[in-house]
Amino acid sequence: MLLLFLGLHLLGHGHSTKSALISDQKDPVPTRLPPISSEDGNYSVHQNSHTKYHEAVRKVSLKTFPNQVFRVPLTDAQNFSFWRSNTAGVRPEETMPWIRNPRHCLIKSAMTRFMDHSILNDRNFSLY
Repeated sequence: MLLLFLGLHLLGHGHSTKSALISDQKDPVPTRLPPISSEDGNYSVHQNSHTKYHEAVRKVSLKTFPNQVFRVPLTDAQNFSFWRSNTAGVRPEETMPWIRNPRHCLIKSAMTRFMDHSILNDRNFSLY
């Protein structure tokens, strides 16, 4: 028994507690838990299967947005979309008015002014 305790034999580990058990006991009945069904509409995609879930994540076929799963954005690309609302038809300018900025467009850009100046001053000037 001392050799078994110290592991000095080639038979593997001994089960001293298992050998002390009464051998006529019945095996415990496995408990049956209720099925887990998700409420976000992804259940039909993965059907509680781990492999189907990872396949759906890889194919991006889940209807879950990143801001419904994580508390903070994981990448810089998610940084803008993370704070948007997920409702369809709502424009981001309506929910976040700080996005809208005034536009000051140039009527004539620097290239257009250069072309007009070159055409007026040089009779032989041509683009082609």
